[in-house]
Amino acid sequence: MSKVYFTDFKASSKDNVFSKTKKLFEKTGFKEKIHKNEFIAIKTHFGEYGNIAYIPGQILRILVNIVKEMEGRPFITDTNTLYRGSRSNAVDHLNNAYMNGFVSEVTGAPVIIADGLRGNDFRTLNFDGKHFNEIKIASAIYDSDAVIVTTHVKGHELFGLGGALKNVAMGCVPSSGKQIIHSDLKPKVIEKRCTGCGSCKKRCPSFAISLNSNKKAVIDQEKCISCGECTVICPYGAIPVLWKTDHKSLHERTAEYVKGIIGSKPGRWIFINFIMNVAPHCDCCFWNDIPIVPDIGILASTDCVAIDRASADLVNKADIITGSILKDKKVEKDNITSLHNIEWKYLLEYAEEIGLGENRYDFIEI
Repeated sequence: MSKVYFTDFKASSKDNVFSKTKKLFEKTGFKEKIHKNEFIAIKTHFGEYGNIAYIPGQILRILVNIVKEMEGRPFITDTNTLYRGSRSNAVDHLNNAYMNGFVSEVTGAPVIIADGLRGNDFRTLNFDGKHFNEIKIASAIYDSDAVIVTTHVKGHELFGLGGALKNVAMGCVPSSGKQIIHSDLKPKVIEKRCTGCGSCKKRCPSFAISLNSNKKAVIDQEKCISCGECTVICPYGAIPVLWKTDHKSLHERTAEYVKGIIGSKPGRWIFINFIMNVAPHCDCCFWNDIPIVPDIGILASTDCVAIDRASADLVNKADIITGSILKDKKVEKDNITSLHNIEWKYLLEYAEEIGLGENRYDFIEI
């Protein structure tokens, strides 16, 4: 079984979240895989402006310092978004990152947008899969020598769980890769829920959304590129996904992309999941709702499947926070499934089937 290391958030004058993060990382043994003068990507999510549930830059500095201790060259990175907004190009993305505190004075390392100015700086790799014969990977991720993937665990409207797999699939590829992964979706507006706020219209990358005479959003199916971002961004749940088949195709393409990306540098990836501020929605939203469960802890593993399964198990075992969106729902299966009625396990099961990792894990608390 794959090893998943865990530490909780209990703190004292002798041991706080910084020292715990360092001990957790060192326990994995990955520190010894960082070599002098190597470029080490620290993959994170800079958060939309208005959303404060992302991993703080002060925590990332702990990882930066470890890389520097090994004489590596760390940089903090993410890719541009497919949707229009404050992270759709490198200039706006960097400004957004700086506003959210991701500056070298805080993190100790520069920020690099991995797929370039306009999201078209990438490499194409051969891949032998069910859905793809090639995948696209952001150039800065491809050119790095090792990658430390830091993930803020949360709910997600399309995946159920927003974990390491989703982070790699969406955060290490250019916009064109994101669109290909999402290509099995077709959203539709529920008029009675739509308030005409225009959030979806502002974010649509293909300009497929307009407001009709009743101030209701309308999606032009001919222009729609099936990216699913309107579903994610709608604050009122007015744009559910209409799957051409079901969610399984999206999850399969996601797992295949992750396998191709990780295969670009075998053995040089580590995943660190922070189960804190577990918002019900993706960090791409420009708000974060009340967390659904209390802060739980930090996990680390070299197996992206095992760490996501362990994260899901911990979230599902946790008590629901009063006032959260989950408190108003009828939890019939588990906390994560009940959020968006998405069967999150399939992504992990398919990932294991194609050899990406294991769902069984050895849980090691430090």
